[in-house]
Amino acid sequence: MSSLVVLLGTAASNITAGANQACASGANCNNVSLAHIFANVANFLTILIGALSVIMIILGGLRYVTSNGDSKNVTAAKDTIMYAIIGVIVAIVAYAIVQFVTTTIGK
Repeated sequence: MSSLVVLLGTAASNITAGANQACASGANCNNVSLAHIFANVANFLTILIGALSVIMIILGGLRYVTSNGDSKNVTAAKDTIMYAIIGVIVAIVAYAIVQFVTTTIGK
């Protein structure tokens, strides 16, 4: 695991150094690191997954209310809600992993 972190750190620093060198040649660039880009993508995806999960929980609730006691529809509605909650948990864990990796690479 530590060799992977070292490899990623080395690759990220080489990519960042190459980008900074290209920008130093007179181009109008913002000096943005690879870790910063990963963090921005992770933030965007976490917000997107959170919004989609809320929508799915609402749809699951509507399906539950309109199921009229049909056990098949009730089960499908409960599954929709459960999978949406599992999706939120997976998104949070993935976000935490990305934050850990980006802070490790950023050092």
